[in-house]
Amino acid sequence: MLSHVRDRKRLKHQRNSRVTIEGPVWFMATTVTKTPVRIGAFTYFVGGTIDFCEAIGRYCSIAAGVRIGDPGHPTDWLATSPFQYDADRFGWHPSAAEAEPVRAHGFWKKRPVIGHDVWIGADAIILQGASVGHGAIVAAGAVVTKDVPPYAIVGGVPAKVLRYRFDDDLIAELLDVEWWRFSPNQLAGVPFDDPRAAVAEVRRRVAAGLTPYVGEVKEYTAPPKEEPQPASRSRRGWLRRA
Repeated sequence: MLSHVRDRKRLKHQRNSRVTIEGPVWFMATTVTKTPVRIGAFTYFVGGTIDFCEAIGRYCSIAAGVRIGDPGHPTDWLATSPFQYDADRFGWHPSAAEAEPVRAHGFWKKRPVIGHDVWIGADAIILQGASVGHGAIVAAGAVVTKDVPPYAIVGGVPAKVLRYRFDDDLIAELLDVEWWRFSPNQLAGVPFDDPRAAVAEVRRRVAAGLTPYVGEVKEYTAPPKEEPQPASRSRRGWLRRA
């Protein structure tokens, strides 16, 4: 049986996590999701936390320790603490059970969208309100606070454009041909190490009738909790001395 997601057990769910995946996708290390997100085919994760995120495209490479969509806090309210708008934050304690939170507003930003063919380096952070364009690279440890243009390489805190992977003409060609529409099998024989020649070859194949890959889409949520099993007794009873 073919696997739709490799190492499904490493995909962890918190809060109202619901992950819609176009296979295949590989979770190479523990990856935590907290809210609904869509993930495209041929993307892999070496760990990280996805909080608020609209979508992650195809052929993305997500390194260890990456955080996407961490929520913000109010900076012009009485306090920065979520107790002001989140009754559940401390409502479990009698001292906060009768609090009267107000509706959160003014500081929530759009959910990030990660494009296709994006490489996010280890421990990078993509904040709410920032999206990453197709083909971009986010350097390890960068903190992205605003949109990253397609095929830009960004780094630093806050992240800034260091350079672009290709010249404007080639970037336009890549965005137009949208090579990520196709599977690795369909791209076999394309000269990957020569982007201009690769674009030309993909165009030739499309003109000859090549149609986009359509992967199977499945939704994943937290598995049902198992009922606790009675503790087993040792042959000599409960830690009874011999």
